[in-house]
Amino acid sequence: MSRNARPGAVIFTGDKPRLARFYEAVTKLPRRVDDDRVTVLASEHFELVIHALAGEPPGDPSAARQDACVKPFFPVASLAEARKTAASLGGSLRPPNEEWEGRGFRACEAVDPDGNPIQFREEGD
Repeated sequence: MSRNARPGAVIFTGDKPRLARFYEAVTKLPRRVDDDRVTVLASEHFELVIHALAGEPPGDPSAARQDACVKPFFPVASLAEARKTAASLGGSLRPPNEEWEGRGFRACEAVDPDGNPIQFREEGD
C-alpha cells in the first residue's frame, strides 16, 4: 500500500489547533502536516486529518453527541493514561467501571473536545 493510499478518517472542526492537540496527545500519532486548513496525524498504516471549517464555532464536549453515523476508535497503550490526557485537553473517557472487553482488547467510550463520540482500545491479555 502506498503512503497516500492508507486508510484514515477526516474530522471537521471549528477549532483545529485544539482538536489536533487532543488527538496527537491521546493517540500518539505523529504530526506529518500542519497548515491553516489541516493537521495530518499519521502512522505507517493510518492517517487522521483534522480539517478546519471556516466560520464554524468550536464544539462543546459538555454537549456530547449521542448519535452518530460513524464512531472512530483508536488504540492506546493505557486507558487510564488516555483518560488523564483526554481530560487535560478538553475531552473525556467514561469512568473505569464503564470499560468493557471484547476480542482481545479493553475499550472505553469517549468524546473529543468537540463532543464527537469516539472509542479508545487497550490491548488485552
